Amino acid sequence: MPDRPITIIAPTISRVLDGTCTTLRRPRGALAACRAGDRLWIREQFRIHRDYDHISPLQALDRGATPVMSSDEHDLPDYATSDLGRRRFARELPKAWHRAHLVITSIDTIHLQSITPADAINAGFTTLDQFAQAWNAGLRGFIDQRSIRPPKWENDPAVLVLTFKCHAAPMGGEIESTAA
Repeated sequence: MPDRPITIIAPTISRVLDGTCTTLRRPRGALAACRAGDRLWIREQFRIHRDYDHISPLQALDRGATPVMSSDEHDLPDYATSDLGRRRFARELPKAWHRAHLVITSIDTIHLQSITPADAINAGFTTLDQFAQAWNAGLRGFIDQRSIRPPKWENDPAVLVLTFKCHAAPMGGEIESTAA
């Protein structure tokens, strides 16, 4: 199976990249076909030099632009971010600019409301209520298609729980799934 994209944004992206968060919940859908051993390349919010604001990220890539990932901005000095343009959606990130892969170790289906307060904190939220509010708001980190809104928290839908190992560097080539 070829690598698939997965969108992860704040507050979860930093916790995934530092290895603290090793599970994600997503509506059943495009990722339901994934199996243990499959790889997901991470899409995240980013910015590029403001000179490229008028063109697509792919055109900027072809012209030699370098992205700054939004989750890293707070760690950079002002001079490194002063010329950056507008924040771009994670779904706009060209695969050539991604910086990490997830290798799925297991996939389960559970009801959304079975998430514990500790699970929500592990995903970067301060409370379970904050997680529920983000889910209902359609936080782009939960979905990978603009036209799909996650099922509401109150409905306690069945969701996928992806358990993974993060590789904080792009992995070369596409692989076939090793799962049966």
